[in-house]
Amino acid sequence: MKRRQNITREVRDGWVRKFEKLNKHSRLYYSFITTQDIKSMGSKSRTPDFEERGQDRDLLSTNERMFFYRLRFSKKFVSIKEQYPLLPLERVIGVAKQLGVRYPTYPYSRSVEVVMTSDFVCKTLSGKLVVYSIKDTKAFKNLSEAQRKNLDNKLKIEKAFWESKGATWYLILSEQIKTIFAQNLEQLFPSCSLSVKLQIFHPRWLQLFSKKGLSYKKQRLSELVTAIALELGISYQESVEICQFCIWNKHIKANLSSIKLRYELSLEQLGCDVNRG
Repeated sequence: MKRRQNITREVRDGWVRKFEKLNKHSRLYYSFITTQDIKSMGSKSRTPDFEERGQDRDLLSTNERMFFYRLRFSKKFVSIKEQYPLLPLERVIGVAKQLGVRYPTYPYSRSVEVVMTSDFVCKTLSGKLVVYSIKDTKAFKNLSEAQRKNLDNKLKIEKAFWESKGATWYLILSEQIKTIFAQNLEQLFPSCSLSVKLQIFHPRWLQLFSKKGLSYKKQRLSELVTAIALELGISYQESVEICQFCIWNKHIKANLSSIKLRYELSLEQLGCDVNRG
């Protein structure tokens, strides 16, 4: 756990060396700040990344966790790295000087410069970097004048640093995140991949969904999922797993933006249909 006070440059630089060493010799990503480094506020989470075997994610707020699901669902990124440090430190400090803003330091540390981090640094298939800074709208509005100025300075430095590296940087507020869409993604994400057994059943399951869908259009989704389970000889829960896998991977279209995915609703209400595109 990283201590929060009386930080020296030697301690800070040791954290950087450890981060670089861990990520140089591992196929997994290790974030610079972990959930253990932050006092419990009830919203931080070490979340399994079901699309990368063995990879856990250090997400420091509900907003970050919900936004991570959106990043995964988009399928645009070949890598997603959370709590990623802005390095080398000298370059970041130089950016602050060019902007004419004060660079942040650790509290009670005799002016030791902070290693700033970005909430998410993502890479597209073409190699372009896209960076997201996540902020809670209510907390953002309730800052004192001095706190707001400090935060504004940090955001200016972060934005300018990434843009100097050719990245696109976005500030995302919680009001853009806490939506029905995010709730649906949270429900679907654990089913983003299937066990070997269910992978075998998946093609036939999708064929049956397409074949029976018209006659079940006004009936509950649970009834169609049950009928397919009985025909394939699998459990209802296994049939649900395949259904959610199909929705997450866009094999089945569904209205995820304006209605909560509930199995007592009809296919028509949920806008469910096989994606034939």
